[in-house]
Amino acid sequence: MLSLLAADWSDMKGEVQRCIDAGVSHLHVDVFDGVYLDSPYALTFGPQMVGAIKKRFAEHPELVLDIHLCVDRPARYATAMADSGASRIIFMFEAMSLDEAIKLAQTITSLGMKCGVSINPDTSISEIYPLLETGLVDLVDILAVEPGFGGQKFNPVSEQKIKDLRQWREEQQSKNGIDVQILVDGGINAKSIRRVVQAGADICVVGTAIFQHKDGFSDALKELMDSRNTGREQK
Repeated sequence: MLSLLAADWSDMKGEVQRCIDAGVSHLHVDVFDGVYLDSPYALTFGPQMVGAIKKRFAEHPELVLDIHLCVDRPARYATAMADSGASRIIFMFEAMSLDEAIKLAQTITSLGMKCGVSINPDTSISEIYPLLETGLVDLVDILAVEPGFGGQKFNPVSEQKIKDLRQWREEQQSKNGIDVQILVDGGINAKSIRRVVQAGADICVVGTAIFQHKDGFSDALKELMDSRNTGREQK
């Protein structure tokens, strides 16, 4: 999955087309409001951008847009993102109480979208288990960097979280059929992708290592895919 946070914002149409042409139709859209992440520079995309992308690429029904909300009041964005064509909303677990998180997950799924939850590097993976046990969440976004800006260094603390969540998932699958995908987000490059895949990650969000690679988009994507496949073989 490629993150548009690291793309060339002056040519978003061309960047999305480049992803589709390369066979990558699952895109990650980071929505920062400059409040939850307290910085005037942490201000990115909104429902209008999501809607514009879906409209421009309407002939590509395979295009999936996951919206990662790093915002002060995530619940207020659910309907707007649904109307804009978002496929899934991923919200920050730390932005609300557990009861509020469950209510938001109910709202997201009732609007016809899939629901994911994201946790910061300092948050224990076990804290989200009560939310996952509701069956409302189908994806966990384990952040390997602090949320806010691309190009940060990979934090290896995420590897143990992946292993713990994978074990929990296996136990839940046999008990009650609850299943979640494990996504790792932040600091992913040719080296770290191998490590997280070996640990059990299903999906990786990649941004800077693709869009800003010195050898160009195509070579960077091939390098990442080769490294991912090596990790799978060594799992």
